[in-house]
Amino acid sequence: MCIEWPWEATKAGLTFGQMANVQTVGLGLYLALAVIQAVSTTGVAGLTRRVATLRQAVVSGNMGPVEIGNAKRLSYDVSGLEIGFHDLNRRLLAVVFALFSTSLAYFAYTTAYQNLDAGQDGVWFIFFIYLVLPVLIFMGSSILISWRCQAVAKKVGEAEKRVTAKTLGLKVKGVPNDRQL
Repeated sequence: MCIEWPWEATKAGLTFGQMANVQTVGLGLYLALAVIQAVSTTGVAGLTRRVATLRQAVVSGNMGPVEIGNAKRLSYDVSGLEIGFHDLNRRLLAVVFALFSTSLAYFAYTTAYQNLDAGQDGVWFIFFIYLVLPVLIFMGSSILISWRCQAVAKKVGEAEKRVTAKTLGLKVKGVPNDRQL
């Protein structure tokens, strides 16, 4: 068989020096996890701008208490997202920093003893801490951020359609008129 599976690599007698490529990729993955924080902040900032524009249009267009209430609820929802993401980012930063510190210390150890046989435990530790864990953290956080933003973004999009239709006096399919609100 041409493919060498990772679980068979533990039988190959790999040294720490031979595992250095995996470790450098893993260190880069931990540093890349900081991007998640920027992505979540950017996503919420975009929703905040959209809601602010929506509120301005509702107030400027004298659209009445129903649309003003909708705009206020959307503002509340976006504020809740922002507060939740600040909490997520704080926790994620602490976890990632601890894992990054651990992986950096282990990288220093394996660099000093790079000619030693990594053994089965060492190989599995390197695969898990440097590859599996950062990818799982990235995927989990991305899914959570997407899931939380999706519902609010959908509500904002629907409100934008209603306000645009009212502002321009258009009849848009799927957008209720004043009497239905």
